[in-house]
Amino acid sequence: MDVTRDQITGMFLGGAIGDALYMPVETWTHEQIADKYGRLTTYVRPDGHKWFNGREAGTWTDDTQLTLPIAESLIEYKKLNLDDLARRQVKSWQKEGNLGFGKTTNEAIQKLADGIYWSKSGKSNNPKYGFGNGVAMKVAPIGAFRASPLWSEFWVESRSEFVDDIVKLTLMTHYTRMAIDSALAHVFAVSCCLGQNFSVKNFVAGIQRWTDFLLYNEVNNVTDRLSDRFAILAAIDPTSLTTEEIINLFGAGTCYVYNSLPFSYAFFLRNPYSIETLYEVGNAGGDTDTNASMVGQLLGARNGASIFPQHLIDGLWQKNRILAIANKFYETFFEQKKDPPTHKAMKDEGRKPCK
Repeated sequence: MDVTRDQITGMFLGGAIGDALYMPVETWTHEQIADKYGRLTTYVRPDGHKWFNGREAGTWTDDTQLTLPIAESLIEYKKLNLDDLARRQVKSWQKEGNLGFGKTTNEAIQKLADGIYWSKSGKSNNPKYGFGNGVAMKVAPIGAFRASPLWSEFWVESRSEFVDDIVKLTLMTHYTRMAIDSALAHVFAVSCCLGQNFSVKNFVAGIQRWTDFLLYNEVNNVTDRLSDRFAILAAIDPTSLTTEEIINLFGAGTCYVYNSLPFSYAFFLRNPYSIETLYEVGNAGGDTDTNASMVGQLLGARNGASIFPQHLIDGLWQKNRILAIANKFYETFFEQKKDPPTHKAMKDEGRKPCK
């Protein structure tokens, strides 16, 4: 099965829709959301929210704000260009403002803006920084890039170099092993949803394999390991879990990525084919906008944009911008090319031809 335009559009739309839909209840508990809204399935204004008060219904946050520059950079360079990615994150912050950056991301982007090089910008004196989901939430375009014919046939010198670039992108803002593992896991998760061999079993095995891919001891600075969380998913049948069981198993889905990422995957794997999954993860509480954004990316990548109700597409802030980027991304990486790059052209650009 070839990746379709609808799937790429769905991935981009799903991330932004999940982000905007559950922005008004970020950090709320399952019970608080139920008390206020019953079951939140449409955009509402975040009136009174400690961070988002005054925003309009349907507006997304930093999750989407930082995802789009990665997509735009990939479109331009056909690879991960770390210098360009650093510039684009700063430019987005300067142009659009802080739409909800966590403290870790905010500190790192401020350093980048001050001229600190990206290899050092993620290092923090605060030992609590670097353990959030600020990297996993933005790397979906890299997962889509990994699923493209250009990645597999022409553009990547080796898997290890691709992984090394993801590590460098992670360390640009989040200088921890946990953040690296989260980025690698979500890159695989998205590419798996776009691939031919999607199944719950393949999905879980893949995120386990990618999480254990590196022995990056320099930043091995926490005892909690995402691989332990993914082992739980491998040992159980996600379809049998109740919402309450997922909440209890994975720390109520807080922004600590040790909780957030497996929490989100558990909801997705429980039913990867229904819009109800997006509603369920968002209404379960925790870091609601990020959890729903990551699940929305996976649902869209697997099922296409048609999985999302039209009112959520129509009411989305900057919908046309997102659709334009999605279309350009598809045309760049998935439309059939008549003339693939020659070995000489690749050599001229500093790339090795595939062997």
